Amino acid sequence: MTYDESKAEDVLFLIDGSRSMGGKLKSSGMTKIGMIKEGLMEFVTEKWPVSYFPWPLRIGVTFYRLLGTPGGTQLDVVVPLNPPPATLELYRLDGMPCKGGSPLVDAVRYAIGEVGGSMRKDKVVKLISDGDNDGAPVKSMSDELKASPVPVDAIELSNSASIELREIARLTHGTYSRPQSMADFQKAIRK
Repeated sequence: MTYDESKAEDVLFLIDGSRSMGGKLKSSGMTKIGMIKEGLMEFVTEKWPVSYFPWPLRIGVTFYRLLGTPGGTQLDVVVPLNPPPATLELYRLDGMPCKGGSPLVDAVRYAIGEVGGSMRKDKVVKLISDGDNDGAPVKSMSDELKASPVPVDAIELSNSASIELREIARLTHGTYSRPQSMADFQKAIRK
């Protein structure tokens, strides 16, 4: 299969894997991580029913959390963005537990660096979090975010809105959404 590389896109799903993501959303009754896992599986099954390579939309999936004492950022690459795997082994999502804290700034810095190196014209980070941040404040990287060549779309799964996720989206010229149902979540990851 061939496609126009100028229309190709890279999307990195950056998923908060901290303890709080095991909590439930009041609006849907689902756990935050449950909505993410189910929503991503549905999205990928629709986009790549047989195999992943070669498709114009290339995705990566990375979980982040803060573990240990003193806390250290752990990044679990479930699906590497580049080089693309032959198949997306998203069954590995089920094995990702919610534990530890949320190092938001470290995770966003990693994701922008990972996607920023892509040669594709269209690229985006889809940050999925409940807005908790156990690390440095987002304002500590304001200049980095403003200079980012990659927009960060912040998708907030929480019962109350976060200022920091809105700020990340605003500074990187991304979008901010706060889905309250699976249908809303599906729309947010497809934008």
